[in-house]
Amino acid sequence: MNGEAQESNPLSPAIMTFQEPKGRRIDPSAFRRSTILVAEGDRGLRRTLRDVLLGMGFPSIVLASNSAETMRQIVEQRPSVVLLDHKLPGSGAAGGDGLTLTRRLRRENDPLPIILMATAPDAALVAAARDAGVNEIVRKPLSMESLVLRLMHVLQVPRKFIRSPGFLGPDRRRLVDRRRTERRTETPLPAEQERRQKPSRRSGDERRKPPKSA
Repeated sequence: MNGEAQESNPLSPAIMTFQEPKGRRIDPSAFRRSTILVAEGDRGLRRTLRDVLLGMGFPSIVLASNSAETMRQIVEQRPSVVLLDHKLPGSGAAGGDGLTLTRRLRRENDPLPIILMATAPDAALVAAARDAGVNEIVRKPLSMESLVLRLMHVLQVPRKFIRSPGFLGPDRRRLVDRRRTERRTETPLPAEQERRQKPSRRSGDERRKPPKSA
């Protein structure tokens, strides 16, 4: 034992097996020239992500455990992408969660790509993340496919950065459209799964006993 506190690791085993997403080509050179900042409050997940990203070919992984440290690393390291914990602990003047930090960066006119990591992101969170200026959202527990897809999108197919009086951030339309498409193949959220399992009016009628014959 090294004396460190044991922390949970919500990564699924699938993240340890690298597979190219179906129908998509991965450009390894985009990975090799990129620096990734992992801003995650859970130490176990933070270190696991570092090891996985290094194994994927990223040469430089920077770690941060709270908002203040994240801002410092952004200024000093100028990463290519930030993997940002939705529940990232706040600290000092940079206090707040992942969305608060995103809003601050966008107010400073910083186009740095941000991938928000969140547990069971529902429609309300997706909308809030979109309006805050998040580029992509990835669901926890993480899978290799979802992580690679988000990194591919921000590194190889970046969205246009919009600067307008009412909004600073990546084009919001693509995030919403793609989330709708992905939701057809992803495991439903608990509330959605429960809704789908409820019998329809028709199925209830079909279970009724037929009327007795005269």
